[in-house]
Amino acid sequence: MNDVAQQLEALLFVSGEGMSKHALAARCKKNDAEIALALTELKAHLQKYHALDILEYEDRVALVTAPSVAKIVESFAKEEFAGDLTRAALETLAIITYKGPIRRSEIDYIRGVNSSFMLRNLLLRGLIERSRDQKDARSYAYRITPQFLKFMGLTSLSELPHYGSFAESLEVFLKNTEPSV
Repeated sequence: MNDVAQQLEALLFVSGEGMSKHALAARCKKNDAEIALALTELKAHLQKYHALDILEYEDRVALVTAPSVAKIVESFAKEEFAGDLTRAALETLAIITYKGPIRRSEIDYIRGVNSSFMLRNLLLRGLIERSRDQKDARSYAYRITPQFLKFMGLTSLSELPHYGSFAESLEVFLKNTEPSV
């Protein structure tokens, strides 16, 4: 697999929700034809050696589960969404609750791991919602839903334990740990 195909694979994996072909071309500093060729190569490689595939819809591209393993993934997902929230899901939910609205990249930075699956789980349960980020229309911002407040028996976020001081401490931590550009 060539370098561009590898770059596309990494970008699609990290993005979690897919990217536009234009954004992929800009990130890889390649033209549309080179991206199309690399996507074809990546798709062939994934289908031959992995349980993943490339989904193309209009101008968007995403890394998805291959149809050949759809049943086992569906079974796993049903169990994950039906059961109690995992520690990772609770961690993600706490970050969104105290820091939201927040982008996935910021959640990933705080947790130190990719949070795409946790976000999808929380979205499907109706505990969080996403909307276009006001600061960057290319990404989403996540926030808790009224259903979450209702489930927790709250009428406002300010009723959460130490909400003000914890949210402020988290903000200070993030500002002090931002990587230098």
